[in-house]
Amino acid sequence: MKITDEQTSVEALEGFGTEATRLLCTGDFSALAERYGYALASDHDPASAIRADISSSLAELGASSVGLPPSTQPTVSYFNPNDSGLVALIEHLIPTDNERHILLELLVSSDGSYKYVVLEQVSAAA
Repeated sequence: MKITDEQTSVEALEGFGTEATRLLCTGDFSALAERYGYALASDHDPASAIRADISSSLAELGASSVGLPPSTQPTVSYFNPNDSGLVALIEHLIPTDNERHILLELLVSSDGSYKYVVLEQVSAAA
């Protein structure tokens, strides 16, 4: 998703993380994929790839479902200036039904002219 320079503030990035978390927790993988894409989708349908990675992460954690969206804000970390175009990382721990967590990560990047936020991955949190 293309974003503006003003949307790279901590508050705005937290908002993207909160929205993505809500979509994931409600199982709206189509809306999540449509809004943020999925970097690990490869040649697969992004919504199907998200669903598969959630299922795999839940199995790894011994859980059967994600819980309600957490009341905490996502964590936003900014990268030092670099040549790769990486701007920020948004991370949110999502509880599962057995009190373990899935990690949702959104990556903010820049191609010099525009900035983008994309769902980087969902995985079992260590």
